[in-house]
Amino acid sequence: MEPVLNQPQQLDSQQAFNQVVAAHAFVVVAFTADWCEPCQAFAPVLAEAAAHTPNILFASADVDVATDLAANFQVKQVPALMVVRERVVIDMVTGAMQARELNHHLQMWAALDLTAIEAHFSKTADAAA
Repeated sequence: MEPVLNQPQQLDSQQAFNQVVAAHAFVVVAFTADWCEPCQAFAPVLAEAAAHTPNILFASADVDVATDLAANFQVKQVPALMVVRERVVIDMVTGAMQARELNHHLQMWAALDLTAIEAHFSKTADAAA
């Protein structure tokens, strides 16, 4: 039996996004729309990256379905990629990418040292207490 390849998970709401981010340390969300031709061209690139990067959870959110999620993150252009590590949004990139460009970004996002970000939030939480 062939192993099931990792495919982007569909997100239909802010609640679904919150659950995914709570359960996974590294999430890449593609904001798309059915009417968006660049989104349709980018979908196989995203699926290929998901299939070969099991340590990252890939998700897709149609802005016309997950309207609360798109509004919360002020998505004004599609396709857009939002990257979340350890529950912190670390980047938002708009526009379709070729596989090589997406792989470069994935390596850059994976290499990001979150120590300073974690220290900032720890200090902010301590000050609020």
